[in-house]
Amino acid sequence: MKPYWTIPGPKRSPRSHCIAFYKHDGTCIRAEWSRKNGWDKFGSRTVLIDSSSQYGQSIDIFKRKYAQDLDRILKKSKKLKSAEKAVAYLEYFGPHSFAGWHDPQDEKEMDLMLFDLNIHKRGILLPRDFIEVFEGEVEIPKVVYEGNFSQQFIEDVRDGKYPVREGVVAKGVLNGKGQHSLWMSKAKTRWWFDELKNRTLINPDIFARELSDNLFEQGDLDG
Repeated sequence: MKPYWTIPGPKRSPRSHCIAFYKHDGTCIRAEWSRKNGWDKFGSRTVLIDSSSQYGQSIDIFKRKYAQDLDRILKKSKKLKSAEKAVAYLEYFGPHSFAGWHDPQDEKEMDLMLFDLNIHKRGILLPRDFIEVFEGEVEIPKVVYEGNFSQQFIEDVRDGKYPVREGVVAKGVLNGKGQHSLWMSKAKTRWWFDELKNRTLINPDIFARELSDNLFEQGDLDG
């Protein structure tokens, strides 16, 4: 089952047109579909999971919230109906989830959000196609901004001028060349970054790796 991209920070990302989506703060979950077997394989970002796994609850949520509608869309959408296999990517999160950590008390309030779909031998849907196919059919992240992925936009996200908690995922297509020119970038808020630093001081065993990864990805937002 194809893993999801590692999305870079904004430093080396194109300063070109993008659609920026609200980034939910959670754990990446994958679900694999085939025309023959339906949704028959699930995983986190790196390993396969079942109902007894750490993120096993996400499978039940997926089956309840997305499985039937996505199966219908994959079979009937003009943009997708020729697909034989696909992988859906979703964020698994609860009210108090933060930087990949989930509060055990949120068990009954955990949720999933579909944020991308990879079609076998074609790749991840372009952002405009993703919106066109799924908006109004299933729940997807809100579009926060559309325009140039400029330094001003990045700073505005960091400064909390958009209604986001962690940040945004910006997606664009270089030179209008289609599927293989898709690019993505994360821009995160200073509030979230400062909260991650504070939590790392209190619980380094839980958050130190996440802080290290974000320092590499985003740089020190105060630097």
